Amino acid sequence: MPKMTVNINRSHVELGSDEQGRMNEIIMRLTLLAPELTQTQRPRMPLNIGLVIDRSGSMSGQKLADAVAACQRIVSRLTSEDRCTIVTFDDEVSLLADGNYVTPAQRTLISTALGVVRSGGSTNLSGGWQLAADTLLTHHARNGYVSRAVLLTDGQANAGITSEAELATLASNYHSRGISTSTYGLGGGYNEDLLTSIAAQGRGNHQFIEQSVDIDRYFSDELQELFAVSMRNVTISIPIPAGFTVEVVGQLPHRRTETQLIIEVGAMVVLEQRNIYLRLIPQPEAALGTRNITTTMSGIDSNEQALATTCDVDIHIALADVVAKYPVDTELEQEAMLIDLAWVRSEANRLKRERRYDEASTFVRQMRHRSRVYARFDIYEQLAGEMQDYSSNADFKNSSKRNFMSSRASIKDLHRLRAELEMMKQHGEVGTHVIQLELLIAQLEEQLRNKDNR
Repeated sequence: MPKMTVNINRSHVELGSDEQGRMNEIIMRLTLLAPELTQTQRPRMPLNIGLVIDRSGSMSGQKLADAVAACQRIVSRLTSEDRCTIVTFDDEVSLLADGNYVTPAQRTLISTALGVVRSGGSTNLSGGWQLAADTLLTHHARNGYVSRAVLLTDGQANAGITSEAELATLASNYHSRGISTSTYGLGGGYNEDLLTSIAAQGRGNHQFIEQSVDIDRYFSDELQELFAVSMRNVTISIPIPAGFTVEVVGQLPHRRTETQLIIEVGAMVVLEQRNIYLRLIPQPEAALGTRNITTTMSGIDSNEQALATTCDVDIHIALADVVAKYPVDTELEQEAMLIDLAWVRSEANRLKRERRYDEASTFVRQMRHRSRVYARFDIYEQLAGEMQDYSSNADFKNSSKRNFMSSRASIKDLHRLRAELEMMKQHGEVGTHVIQLELLIAQLEEQLRNKDNR
């Protein structure tokens, strides 16, 4: 069974705002733990995977050869229970494999089709991705698959749909129908904001691949993660308590009804632990008293069984003298701040890349002062200062990867994150991104100790 625990920075909160109009708030952390694989006749959930490869002119030569080889190796690891879709794109879109089961005969057909892929013209990214995702949908609706599109490009979308907002919305819509999307940017010329948005809204991974020779390693990591999925279509439902507004920290995909907030988590791998943070802000007209919140985590396990677990917590609106009697968990507040800061950094970096330095700095300060909790941390001010300094393109790519990982990192990422931190220190890097990574690693190490003690 999945498990869920809930922690809050404070149980009691008073009404009223400070001189800048900020209300008091309660920070809630939901800690999700995915189950083991269910003991069934099949060892894992079958995959419905779509590989979407940019074959535009800039991919010619070794880059395209490495991408094709990585796809060949992924296909070689699939079984006859898995389905595979392969799409290539330049200004035109080609469907090389239409999602059939990966039988020996289909594997041969795929290998032959990949062997004749050649580079071409411009970059119709949306056309290639949509064709793959729509093909995945035709199979996902009928069977219980882990369904994911994996998109690789080295350039800018300059044909088809090119709007970041439109493509991010598409990614969210596909995810709501069961298709997640991971994005891989190759080299320094791709549209980082676009691919990060697609992956964030599609609940997949985003990676910056500096050299094409590394494509195979990243694709193998992706496949290994999918092999280990023990629960899919995971959602969290939180009733909105009377007199409060509820905000999701870090801009995770979510939707609202009149009475509930629903967070789309997606797939989780075996024993993956994931934290979700919320801000509960009392409204000026709210009544004193206690609210009980019952949060529900639900999803489908590897035996196609619907599972759900609930967790309860009480929060209280009280007078100042009562509130003062109860402790405040400042460590939890810092964790939530770091998740928020990752999103703030990515938005500010987008402005900075457009040479809108003052706007980027101002944005960071505004985001800090929208919350009483965030306003206490000087790390926002340090980031605001960084936004007014020049930084290389490679630095932006690395910071983007760190920011995205901070919202979805789990124990399985510890080895890689430790190696990244060591490399950063060897190169003499300092600043908020180093502090952020150190704290993230400390959190994951604590999760690992807790897991070992169970």
